[in-house]
Amino acid sequence: MTLRQFLSTFFLFLIGSYILLYAFPFPLNHIPLTYDLFSKYVMALQEKYILFFGHEILGLESFEKIQLTGSGDTTYDYVRIPALFTLSFFIGLLLSLLKYTQTKGLEFYNWMLVYARYFVGLTLISYGVAKFLEGQFAGPSFYSMEILVGDISPMGLAWRFFGYSDTYKIFMGLSEIIAGLLLLIRRTSILGALVSIAVCLNIVLVNFSFDVPVKLFSSHLLLFSALILIPKIKPIFEFFLLNRQSNLGEIKPHFTQKRARIIRLVLVLYFAAFIPITTVVSHFQSQKFRTFENEWEGLYTLIDFDTNRPWNKLILEDNFMMLQLNYGPKEFWNIQEIKDDGVLVIKNQKDESNPHELKIKKSDDEHYEIQLRLGNKTVNTIGKRKEKSSYELTKRGFHWINEYPYNR
Repeated sequence: MTLRQFLSTFFLFLIGSYILLYAFPFPLNHIPLTYDLFSKYVMALQEKYILFFGHEILGLESFEKIQLTGSGDTTYDYVRIPALFTLSFFIGLLLSLLKYTQTKGLEFYNWMLVYARYFVGLTLISYGVAKFLEGQFAGPSFYSMEILVGDISPMGLAWRFFGYSDTYKIFMGLSEIIAGLLLLIRRTSILGALVSIAVCLNIVLVNFSFDVPVKLFSSHLLLFSALILIPKIKPIFEFFLLNRQSNLGEIKPHFTQKRARIIRLVLVLYFAAFIPITTVVSHFQSQKFRTFENEWEGLYTLIDFDTNRPWNKLILEDNFMMLQLNYGPKEFWNIQEIKDDGVLVIKNQKDESNPHELKIKKSDDEHYEIQLRLGNKTVNTIGKRKEKSSYELTKRGFHWINEYPYNR
């Protein structure tokens, strides 16, 4: 083996190993029982290695993994990249030196591109389905419409922008689902990679532009999409830019033996059909935990003065209540139950075992009698109710014809 061949084989093993290490435990997280039987032990081993790398190699003395922060850009996530890349380097070097495996570099890499196709494809499908449902980008809420724009974080601004338009959310969702489905099918995988690059590039730009803490993960989705496309970049370049006849050739790996083709068919049906369907079903089932019927929803501005009441705004929306003094500190409460005659049972995280009570009664067309009991303290007041349809953001709507821009 020449030096050039060795370096080429080493590079294929290096990149292929990194794809595998980064995406694991996929697809085992989609297979029942595999997490408890296998994945959690391997993940625990990987976590110990990354912590060791951070402490001993990078010299980060206070480095630790913070569990379930909702962020994909923690210090642990940043250390994970060079740690996995270093491990991939040694794996690639070892496989390149072993006599049995040193001729298998291209075959291994092609398999890892298939692995990347399914990883990116199923991830995008999950992202896309979420766009159709309540959760990721919520529509205009009382809380979001009452907060000052200057007090919104960049991510909050982006989420409110996307959440305003159901049409745009559907467009984003369909784009991600189409890209994902095309990637799952071998014959359409190159088209899927092209669509996925466009979709993931937009996601990456949003994440970097609005400080959304999924920068590393979305960048890897974009990188993997590009790696899927690169083996066919020459014929694509010739066809689109040089206007020449071109052929993508065979999409590998390709099976010829009957048993292998049957196994492949079963796996494709499971990962390209069963998992997307169950993803859709699970997303729809989760909606019952995200929706909460609340007939008293609204912003209540309290019009009488009471020294026992350090707030003059009360927001009821879905299953939460918020108390606020103008634009000062906010207090959040969960609505546990809505009883008859406007009685709401509420609680907060500080006192889970002791529910409190809110009573609302309409007194005339504009005013509501409000009684709030928080422990031994009871506040009686009068409030005016504002509904979502009163806000300019929600009542403006869509207009085909605009003689003048309505930009406020």
